Amino acid sequence: MFSIVTSQAIADCEQLERCVLQFAAQNLETEAIIRELGSLSGMGEVLTRLKAQHGTMQEENRALRQMMQALDKTVLYYRNCENRICENGEQSMIRYARREIGMNDFSQISDLLGEVLWE
Repeated sequence: MFSIVTSQAIADCEQLERCVLQFAAQNLETEAIIRELGSLSGMGEVLTRLKAQHGTMQEENRALRQMMQALDKTVLYYRNCENRICENGEQSMIRYARREIGMNDFSQISDLLGEVLWE
């Protein structure tokens, strides 16, 4: 059976979001460095390696963002499904009204039935 601890999944999603924001900040900083180094002479080889690393960083940032979104959607869908199951369970309960049960004494009737049967 599939089950998750939603509080842990939410905490992990928030941690992934912080990582995504850090990656985005580092990405912007790397872009600024690439622009600055582009204006200097003799930095062709360094720029090539730095651009390759920048591309790798962007791919990792996209992967982290997708993981964060997937985890967020998983928690959302899980909670919705769990709520639907609970609601269906509560709606399907049948409550019967309480009824009073009485005792009948048929000892008096047996004499009458005896008379009817003998006739």
